[in-house]
Amino acid sequence: MSKLLLLDIETLPGTAYVWSLWGENVPLAQLNTPSRVVCWAAKWVGEKGVMFDAEWEKGHDHMLHGIFTLLSEADAVLTYNGDKFDLPKLMGEFAAAHMGSPGPVTSIDLYKTARKLGFISNKLEFVAPHLGVGEKIKTEGFRLWRGVDGGDPKAQSKMMKYNKQDTVLLEQLYLTLRPFIKNHPYLGEGGSHECPACNSKKVQRRGVRRTKSFFIERLHCQKCGAWTDGVRRKAA
Repeated sequence: MSKLLLLDIETLPGTAYVWSLWGENVPLAQLNTPSRVVCWAAKWVGEKGVMFDAEWEKGHDHMLHGIFTLLSEADAVLTYNGDKFDLPKLMGEFAAAHMGSPGPVTSIDLYKTARKLGFISNKLEFVAPHLGVGEKIKTEGFRLWRGVDGGDPKAQSKMMKYNKQDTVLLEQLYLTLRPFIKNHPYLGEGGSHECPACNSKKVQRRGVRRTKSFFIERLHCQKCGAWTDGVRRKAA
């Protein structure tokens, strides 16, 4: 059975010495601390419970090793805008911590799917309730991040809930958007007429689609709704 890892990270902003609050170009000499990952939440698709770790628990390195291990075990990782943000940020921190790179893992970035569906906004806080899968936890904005950076236990507790809820939303969003993920990796076991996205054997033939050179069998999964190609027959 394929292991799909849902992942969301939270980061703290970098700090710098500035002369102005407007139009300031900050050189490296004025940088005080760079931004960093402060916590993560993860969950295996189809399993109960959300995993979580934060640098305020057992330190930054312990937190990084935890998510490094999970990424190494996963067949694919599910994120929302993770190709641009979460994954590069984590890889940079792994490199800075001299941890090496986790094993190659296929990325399924749901933000890229949402962008192709014509929504008025592609932000998770809009897409999730628009599709009826839940809502993000509301925060007081930057004050929450400032409280976490200052070591406030209440802020840390709320950040944990916020991070975990985003991961729960991600799973429901994935189950809803799965039929629309055009580049979904093949996660089946290689059997004939098996859904490559969810492993279900409940796949129906739904005619053919035609290309310039082939008739390609259309297969529709009755469990998750995904479409896949079946037998190809060369056009005469």
